[in-house]
Amino acid sequence: MSKAELNLVQSCFHTELSRRDFFDRVVRYGIAGAMATLVPSTVLSRALAPPPPKQDNWRRCNKCLTMFYNGFRTKGRCPKSGAHIRGDESNFKLTYNSAGPGQREWRYCSKCQALFYNGYSSKGVCPAGGGHFAQGFNFTLPHDTNVPGQRDWRFCDKCEVMFYNGWNEKGVCAARGIHNAQGYNFVLDNTVRID
Repeated sequence: MSKAELNLVQSCFHTELSRRDFFDRVVRYGIAGAMATLVPSTVLSRALAPPPPKQDNWRRCNKCLTMFYNGFRTKGRCPKSGAHIRGDESNFKLTYNSAGPGQREWRYCSKCQALFYNGYSSKGVCPAGGGHFAQGFNFTLPHDTNVPGQRDWRFCDKCEVMFYNGWNEKGVCAARGIHNAQGYNFVLDNTVRID
């Protein structure tokens, strides 16, 4: 018997502790001890950690099929012309400041308000001119998985934005022509609707 267990038993007999309180303490300390012994601390801390934060109000542009941020009065610059126009009522929530799972380095472009991949030095082609300019959160996007959400979001290897690839039409690309899908098949969370 360990010293802690011995102290527990002795404290129960040398005080006015009821049998019920004695067995409650044995169970409580026994379960806590078993958890501490059997479950590695990293697993336990992950299980008890709050979920990573998410930002909503990301929308699909009806004209270029690009994912853009709809939370500001201005709607950025669409490569087809003018500002982005939200396509449907889906409100996408994107996870940020998370270690995964998923691909990191997806960022908001402060010039065109699109979601672009910031993992390459080129920074893509922005419809507002030059390359994209990263601002704000670093988003982590799930891919090739069965999580709830809309599938068929892809990386365009020409302009480096996230675009919807679920239709025959591929949208207008800022690097001329239509978007060209490459890499992962992303699944974006559209489980909440707002107007």
